[in-house]
Amino acid sequence: MSAYRALDDGRHRAEFYRMWRTAVHAGFTNENALKTIGKRQAAHVEEMRDWLLHGARRGQRVTDLVRTGGKRFEPMERAILVLGEETGTFEESLQLLADFYHAKHRLILWIKKQMAYPMFTALCMVFIAPFPLLYFGQTGAYIGVVATGCIAWVTSGGAFLVAVAQRYGAKPAMVRARFARALATGIEAGLPLPRAIRLAAEAAADPQLSAFVNAMDEHKLAAGTLQETFSGAPHMTADVIGALAVADRTGDFTTTLRKLAELYEDGFR
Repeated sequence: MSAYRALDDGRHRAEFYRMWRTAVHAGFTNENALKTIGKRQAAHVEEMRDWLLHGARRGQRVTDLVRTGGKRFEPMERAILVLGEETGTFEESLQLLADFYHAKHRLILWIKKQMAYPMFTALCMVFIAPFPLLYFGQTGAYIGVVATGCIAWVTSGGAFLVAVAQRYGAKPAMVRARFARALATGIEAGLPLPRAIRLAAEAAADPQLSAFVNAMDEHKLAAGTLQETFSGAPHMTADVIGALAVADRTGDFTTTLRKLAELYEDGFR
């Protein structure tokens, strides 16, 4: 049951970011927005809201708060919020996080539905498969096998669902979507190219891509084209490289990288 409750994380975070974005769009300061949202039902989201609210009251920036917030924030959350505040696109960053966690919640609902029948069948088999032991009078052995099977059923079911939830954000398509959208946001906001690239790699929340970017110095990031810089990067498929090449030549990131990010988020592979 604890695992099943943890799977609602996507829904709770999506609601939080959607409400925060609405308040910011209405002209509220972060302090007033977080106060207006009110106490959240999920303990971990309320802890995050409380941390941000108290920091805002002290006049601290969101960037500083998420960087010192520890496990309250996931790496992807941290990078996108920093990107939004640095580039002046904070409202867009909140919308991006709301959409991401909403999509993650939809996936978990689908997984729960697909697992209902096999999980019920597995539970039935726990009692049926060792029935010969009971038939031949080995009641103690039967009870032991059934108890062990029930424990395995409960623990493995929750562990499987939690593992799927954790892997969702690490899917290559989602990594590419976050990277493309964050890179477009940073460059269009006027950040220096090396800073925009590093923030985009952080927002992608993929260790391999981050390591690839961190291995390059500032001169190399600034001197090369985006196509050249990411031609050998992890998860960068031909369609991403093609979009980067078009963006390099045209300076149009909205109808190249942003559009590609939308396609990935809608299921394009």
